[in-house]
Amino acid sequence: MKPTRAHVLRQRIRHTTGVLLAIWLVVSFAWVPFARDLNFSFFTWQFNFWMAAQGSVLVFLLLTVVNAWLINRWEKELQTLESAPQAPAD
Repeated sequence: MKPTRAHVLRQRIRHTTGVLLAIWLVVSFAWVPFARDLNFSFFTWQFNFWMAAQGSVLVFLLLTVVNAWLINRWEKELQTLESAPQAPAD
């Protein structure tokens, strides 16, 4: 049985949410054990300080914007697919 376009879109939404959450997890928490090793200059700040002070928050905001843009686009497509009359199955 071939999956419908609506089913594929729902799977894509779940997959994208999972990937973005994994990126958020890595950016927010995974660098902390290696903070002393990440002691190099990033613009005018030390990278480990920048990640703790601003970097993680900025990446989270960027991921939120990307998630909202993608999900809104796919949900509009999903609404048009679900509201369209279904062709009779032969």
